[in-house]
This record gives sequence, structure tokens and C-alpha cells, in this order.
Amino acid sequence: MRRAGLWHALALVLALACAVVPLPGAAQAGKVAAVLRSATGTVFQQPSGGQVRVVQAGVELAVGDTVGTQKGAFALVVFSDGSRVALRPESAMAIRGYSFKPDDPVNDQMSMQLLKGWLRVVSGQIGKRGDQAAFELKATDTTIGIRGTDFAVRLCELDCEGAAPSDLEGVLPQSGRLGRLLASAAPLRRLRDGVPTLDATLDTPIFLGDVLVVGNVEAVIGLDDGTRLVLGPGSRVALRAEEDAREQRVVRLDLLEGVLRLATPPQPRARLYAVLVNAGGLVGLRPDTAIDLACEGPAQARAFACEAAAVEVRDGAADVLSVEGLRTLRAGARVRLVETAAGTAPRAGAPEGLPRCALAPQALATPRVAPLPDDTLPGQSVPMAANHRVQLGAFGALGQRLFDPRDIAPDTLRPAGAGQRPEPGVYAAVFEGLISVANPVGRILVPAGQGAFSPPDGRLPPRLLPVSPDFMERDRELDRSRMSPGECIR
Repeated sequence: MRRAGLWHALALVLALACAVVPLPGAAQAGKVAAVLRSATGTVFQQPSGGQVRVVQAGVELAVGDTVGTQKGAFALVVFSDGSRVALRPESAMAIRGYSFKPDDPVNDQMSMQLLKGWLRVVSGQIGKRGDQAAFELKATDTTIGIRGTDFAVRLCELDCEGAAPSDLEGVLPQSGRLGRLLASAAPLRRLRDGVPTLDATLDTPIFLGDVLVVGNVEAVIGLDDGTRLVLGPGSRVALRAEEDAREQRVVRLDLLEGVLRLATPPQPRARLYAVLVNAGGLVGLRPDTAIDLACEGPAQARAFACEAAAVEVRDGAADVLSVEGLRTLRAGARVRLVETAAGTAPRAGAPEGLPRCALAPQALATPRVAPLPDDTLPGQSVPMAANHRVQLGAFGALGQRLFDPRDIAPDTLRPAGAGQRPEPGVYAAVFEGLISVANPVGRILVPAGQGAFSPPDGRLPPRLLPVSPDFMERDRELDRSRMSPGECIR
């Protein structure tokens, strides 16, 4: 009886939702627009004017249809233009209008309405060509427009009050935002897939996939989790993702050239590593660890990182992952890491695909990353984001002094508002590209790595959030491939 009651309640909700909002293109009703690519759990479909029914992957969805998910269920909808829409549990979406012909971009149209819960969209051809007004997503009186993007929208009612996550360990942000540039005397060059993008300047967000290239300056980078990085002049580092031995996603830093100083934050929760560093070998850094790495030469073509590096652990502990197993390095250890041919073999009990390394048996007699004094370093005073100022030491050959990242408090790096609890209204999080958010009294543009909130009553304009809220950016279900629409694009 209880199950039947849930069915009737959901049918009533969907029927009322479809009745309240008129279909803008009534002549299009019944026109096939998309297919249900995958369905996990109980997924519902209600055709325009029809009955609610349970559906499986492969069913066609037409203009006028509403698709919904029950508790614990997920759905991935793929439109004929390549757009992907992923629905989380207890969500419902209506297809209000759709028109796509590959050779007729002028008449493109895609109109959807979020009735309940939240969804994620990766735009297809309609969002990337022709008129930017061709795509429209409505949630109450809020309208979302896109410009070739990947974003999520959530309609918060009373059900959102407990949505702020309590445990974010091993969950990376969906937008790929890792942190920001805190200090540098000059902008950093930034590459993505080998192609130059906009240079990073003070307070510029840093994203997964970025390759940062430092000129003849030092650069200080703060990650949102409290990790602090210092890159020496002439250094290059790639920001990538990896899974540790507990299958938690973590950040992997590939040092391609130069010198890297790094300090991880204390972590109150159980986590194997705060971050992985690849330089001559793969090193897992435990919480509250400080380490120096210096490449002996630049990475070879197509290599993940430099093949040999000097390493000094200045505080805490780190583990070298090799085919022989784990070797723990504690404070004061100075070693040389060298990638070997045997290092590509998988280590028992470790995830496949990790670059492997062997630890050279001899410690460096004269390490190229030398210990640094704890007193204030002389050097140029450089402006720093968030009203900080740091003293960057003079730097010449490897082994000379760099700014100590431990001088920056980890708590100062967490973005303001990231951990906020949701209030009733419409939230948007942009993972890639750009969206517009509008209601009857205002309109804003929202870039990747940021979010937006639109109040429920329509009397106040939408407002820009400095970062996407954690309850949308860091979601364990979104982190899985079944809820990542972009996975299907390859």
C-alpha cells in the first residue's frame, strides 16, 4: 500500500506540474526529441496528457513528456543534437519544445523546465551554434540560457535544508576548480591540451587540466582544500586527477620542469593522501606534510613528469609508490627519485594506470633542494590576493631560497561561501563555459567555477556566487561516471 501511495503521489505531482505550465510549442507535442540513455532505479515518464509509467533505458522521449526519478534513482537523457541531461534522485524535468536539424541552425530550439530536484546539462550542437537564445531552461520564474557549456541547476525547497555535505573526502569539484593564484610578480602562462589559454593573474581560478608555466619569477598558488604550492622560476606543473589506493579521487601534480615546494593542510578526517606528486616517481603526501622537489631535467616529450628528481621532506611524512611497495619518507629525508622501465608494472593492490617509480638506494650527498632557514626570507614584496602580502626570496640556481608555503594559514584559502547551507530558491553551478541566469527583475552572467542564486519570490534579482556551492560542486553521485553526461561524448 505504501508503494502504491508513492506512485499516486508522484503521478499527481507530475500531472499538476504539466498542467500548470502551458506548452509553448503545442504543435510540437509528440515529436521525438531524445532517448533515455540510462536508467538506474525507478524512472518515470509521463507523455503529454497521458499516464505515468515506469520506463527503462532505450525509451524515446517526445516534446511534452515529463521524465522523473524516484528516491535513489538516476536518469541520463540524450537529445538528438548531442545534449546530455542527467537527473538526480527525486527530480523531474519536462521537455517543452525541441527542434534540431543539422543543416538548419536558424530554427534550433531546446526548451526544458525543471519541476523538482536538480539536473546537470552538457550542451550539444544547439548550445554551441547559432542563436544563443535557442536554449532555455526554466525553474519557477528563473530562466537559464547557455553558451556551449556544462552546468547544473537545483530547485531548492524545504528538501534542501540538509543538503550541505558533511564529508567531502575524495570528491573533486565538478567544475575542476582547484584554487587560485595568490602571488606572482608576473602572470602565469597557462596551457590546456597543449593550447595556450588566458594567463593566470592574481586571484584567477586554477583548474584541473591546466599546465602552469612560470617565467623568471616565483609563484604562490593556494588550493581550496588548504594545500599551498610555491613554483620556482622556470617551473612547469600540470594539474591532474588520480585515484589513491582507497579509490578516492585526489589531485595529482605532475612536475614537468623546475622546482616545487608544497605544504598540505591538516585533515581531521581519515584520508590516505592529501595530494599526489609525480616527479621521478609517484609520491603520496600525508596530511600536514611539507616537501620540496626539484627536477634534474625537463620532462621528455609525451612524458607525465620529469624522470628524475631530488626530494626533501621538510615536515610530516610522504610515501613513495613503487613496484617494490611503499617506502615512507619522514621529515629530514633527502632522496633521489628515478623513473625506471620496470616502474610501469602495476603494484599489487594498487589501482591500474598509475605511473610507477623506483627509489634510488643512495641519498643525495648534496641535495639540489637544500633545507631553508625558518626566518623571514629577504626578497621582493609582492601583492597577494585576499589582502595578504608575502616576501618572495631571491632565487637563482636550484637549491637557493624560496618562499615557505607553511607561512600561509590553510584556513585562509577556503573560498568564502563554499560551505553555505542552501536556502529556498534556484541554484546554478557552472562547470564549463558560461550561462545566463535571469528572473523578472534582473539578469547575470555566470562563468565556470562560479555559481548563482535566484530568490524564490522574483522580487530580488539573481546574485553571483564567488564559487559554486559545495552541495552542488562536490557530490558523490555526480562524481560517478553514470552522472557525468560528458562521459558519453567521446
